[in-house]
Amino acid sequence: MNINEHAYSVVKGFKKSLTKEQKQMLTDENFEELQILVEAALGSTAEIVLHSSAKSLEKLAKQLRKQAKSIEQLEQ
Repeated sequence: MNINEHAYSVVKGFKKSLTKEQKQMLTDENFEELQILVEAALGSTAEIVLHSSAKSLEKLAKQLRKQAKSIEQLEQ
């Protein structure tokens, strides 16, 4: 997922949901600020998810090492 492209799509979708009057009240700068906020939110969420996934993998690796050690002890 490209965060910039996804943020652009979110803002584009938001623009489509606005009425003509609402669009006239907002400037391109407002939409750019919204896109920056969306990018930041997506980036932060992606970082949290990746960190959580890495922690899960580390936990799984530790369990696998423990199981491998148990199997090795049975063979002796």
